[in-house]
Amino acid sequence: MTDYSMDTFWNELKSGKFASMVKESSRGQALSCSMDVYNIIKPMTQGHDDVEILYGIFLDRKNKVLSIDELFKGTITGTAVYPREILKKILQLKAAAIVLAHNHPSGDTTPSFEDKEITVQIALAMHCIGVSLMDHIIVGSSYHSMADEGWIQTVKTRIRDVLTTIRDYSSGD
Repeated sequence: MTDYSMDTFWNELKSGKFASMVKESSRGQALSCSMDVYNIIKPMTQGHDDVEILYGIFLDRKNKVLSIDELFKGTITGTAVYPREILKKILQLKAAAIVLAHNHPSGDTTPSFEDKEITVQIALAMHCIGVSLMDHIIVGSSYHSMADEGWIQTVKTRIRDVLTTIRDYSSGD
């Protein structure tokens, strides 16, 4: 009986059954750290070891989950991401913040150049509409949080610096 239960468990995990349960039970829950995000996203990435998938966790002003959505699906080595489509979803849901999360089928959670580049593009787009990009988490054999490593704050600081420079330059006319 024990072997059957373990087989059943793993089959249900891989089928996505738990992912839909996690998605539903997360709605209205507040996120407080990157581990919360990992615990939500990890079951959703099970059974997707051959494609990269980017998820958006849309939050209200108190960091409570409004929605968790699969935004883009790609290949084993990457996915095309369009910030415009993320903006549309944010406006539709009236979200105040977003956490991005995607899997690396290889299991290596080290952010690629492309991961960091798209994070900057999305952070800039979010800044323009007054929405906060809280984190970008990469899920593999463990997880990597760009907020925990300081990358998200660095990006936000640089965006503010550029806008301040433009303001200062414009006021000099």
